[in-house]
Formats: sequence, structure tokens, C-alpha cells
Amino acid sequence: MKIIITKGKTRNTLTCKRKDGTLTSINLGPNIPNHDIAHYVVEKQFKLKNGFYEKVKSGNTIEELSDKKIIQNLGSETWLSEIMARNLQSIVSGAAKTEQYIELVNWEAKNISEIKVPIMNLTDIEKMKSQFDQLCEKWNLIPENGELKLIFE
Repeated sequence: MKIIITKGKTRNTLTCKRKDGTLTSINLGPNIPNHDIAHYVVEKQFKLKNGFYEKVKSGNTIEELSDKKIIQNLGSETWLSEIMARNLQSIVSGAAKTEQYIELVNWEAKNISEIKVPIMNLTDIEKMKSQFDQLCEKWNLIPENGELKLIFE
């Protein structure tokens, strides 16, 4: 699946193009799409089969995955993906230290039943942080109407 994030003057757009040619797209608003980039990094690193992008790849629309009624029933790995993406953003923003990531994810996951947190080590977290930083830097250099293209397999 191709993930295309288009930079607008005041709004950005996330579009996912599946292998069968179908598309789903949503307006991201004016801020950097770092949460969507964080999902990409986390889900690729840990091969989460029921994360946000896997749900899109398998046919859900991005709008459906934003609906509170649908979100409640997505399953534990989808919640794990959300927890991991959010905490990756925390370490990149400086709200938490890289060394705290594993502890933070485990702490938050224990409050949601049936979440199985993958085995992680500091090298994994540093690798994700580096990839996230690189993709955000790449995004910052993209001009208006330009696109950040990612492949999610």
C-alpha cells in the first residue's frame, strides 16, 4: 500500500492507495502529520498485523478508523499501535526520554485487557526515533503541494 501525505498551504491530506487501486483519504488539518508518520514507523518496526495501516490496507477507510463507535471495537493490537505511536511522539518531542519508552508503553498497555506488548529493547526504540526524525525532516523540506510517499507492506 502507498501512503501519500500531501502538504497544503493550510491543511494536509493523508491518502492511502491499496494494491487493488482503491483509495481512502482524509484531511489532516494544519499541523505536521507526525502522528500518522509515527504509526507508520511503529507498525513497520514491530510488524503489527492489526495496526492502523493494516486496517486501512485490509479495506477500512481512514474515516471509519476515526469513528469513535468503530474505534471501540478494533481490537487490542490496534490499541497497542496507538499507544506505541503516541509514546514515540512523546520521546521525539522531549516529553519523555528514549529510555522510558518501553516502560511507558507497558504501563499504558496494562490498563487495556488482552494487549500483548512485543519484546522491545533500547536499540529498537532508538531505531524508531531515528526513522521518525528522518521522515519528519523530509516532511519539513517538502514544498506546498508536495508529497511524502511511503510504502507499507
